[in-house]
Amino acid sequence: MKYGFYFRFYKIFHNDIICCVLSNIAYFLFCIIYNFKKFRLSKNEVKINAEEAKQVINKVYPRLNSKPVIENKKIDKEIDLSIVIPVYNYVEIIEKNLTAVLDQKTNYNYEVIIVDDGSTDGAADVIRKFTDNPKVKLIFQKNAGIGAARNTGINNANGKYLMFIDCDDIVHDDIVDVLLRKAYSEDYDMVMCAHNLSKEKNGVVYDVVPNVYSKFNLMAYKNNDVIMNFAGLPWCKIYKREIWNDVRFYPGYWYEDTIIQFLIFTQCKKYAYVPKIEYEYKWYEKNFSHTQGNTNNVKVIDTYWILIEILEKYKELKLPINDALYTLVLRHVSTYYYGSINNLDVNLVEALFVLAKELYCKYKPNHSVKLPYMLRQVEKAFDNNDIELWKLASSL
Repeated sequence: MKYGFYFRFYKIFHNDIICCVLSNIAYFLFCIIYNFKKFRLSKNEVKINAEEAKQVINKVYPRLNSKPVIENKKIDKEIDLSIVIPVYNYVEIIEKNLTAVLDQKTNYNYEVIIVDDGSTDGAADVIRKFTDNPKVKLIFQKNAGIGAARNTGINNANGKYLMFIDCDDIVHDDIVDVLLRKAYSEDYDMVMCAHNLSKEKNGVVYDVVPNVYSKFNLMAYKNNDVIMNFAGLPWCKIYKREIWNDVRFYPGYWYEDTIIQFLIFTQCKKYAYVPKIEYEYKWYEKNFSHTQGNTNNVKVIDTYWILIEILEKYKELKLPINDALYTLVLRHVSTYYYGSINNLDVNLVEALFVLAKELYCKYKPNHSVKLPYMLRQVEKAFDNNDIELWKLASSL
């Protein structure tokens, strides 16, 4: 929420301190509105238990059998970066976007792994034009989703660092140079750059919002998890390839990006942010990711199942069970979670609330954890078994 305000103010003022002050004021006013709504709220306790909730969910949409294939190619010390680009359609813009990736102004050596995930609109024919480019690896596979396509790219990557670019986005001609130069400067595990959110309709850009993050801990995280200020999106970042050695996206799931904060950010002991816009994220009305949360399709229950998959993997990797993980779980079983499932049948929402509460209880430590205000409200909702308060705190 704070960064939503911050980015809008940054579009006008381009000053970190001014935007931080204004976004905090806006957030304070927002909290006043929240408390007014909370005052008028009627408490509603859910009566079913966790076992009954699981039966409800399993009957409607059981857990997928998703087993990503993991293959790690030997790292080639001569290749600085592997760029993975999953392609599914967008025939009208794909050539322009790939050309931007291949025309980088840099002395670093990079490879581009283009994975066509069963395009149906002619995009596959366009990318075949790049067959003779020595930087390019072309891979064609049956449609299996963006997560599976990214996995194919990772499995065929030889670079020391790894980068993801979505096929409908545009990168600036020095993104490779900017990110690698920073990464090599102090041996960073991950480096992220700023990006523009460009909203487009009928081929016309009607709004551009610069997503440049503050140098301050705007979200006020207290538990050594300042990295969680950053969006858990795969793109506009480079990662050391070995961070992905035991991690892949989960094929068949929506919300596949959830792995980034849980399984990738938590492995990054040293990371950096470059406040320079190098990536143009294109927001189209037809973008699949923008319609997932506005549907009554029961597949949105993936937001619960993928969290279960990730937490099991988290334990397998022996990552730290600490306050930072608890904070992250709390964030995901509130804002991200409810924003996806809120259009489902009331009984399903109740069942998913109970399952979210179960995860909250499982990962809540015995001591008090310092949290941002709205996450404390989510805690209170779970402690009081109050689904209406959870809905309100999670939706604002």
